[in-house]
Amino acid sequence: VWPSPRLIRAGRALAGVEQATLAVLAGVRRQAVSVVETDSGKKMDPRRRKVIESMQRVLEDEYGVEFFAASENSGEGVRFRK
Repeated sequence: VWPSPRLIRAGRALAGVEQATLAVLAGVRRQAVSVVETDSGKKMDPRRRKVIESMQRVLEDEYGVEFFAASENSGEGVRFRK
């Protein structure tokens, strides 16, 4: 799953956004944000994947958060776009 629930949580923290605010902007319930952020499974239900995609879009488009994959020189992470 990309980005992982762990990265979504990190992106939200970086942006300083409350779960409730992210939920409203992503068009989901706050409980959905909470469940997704604590999911540590390798496989994900298609509905949860849609929630992650919605939250990713909000974090990227509204808050300038960038998710990046692991590379040869660094691990995966989040940062603000330049």
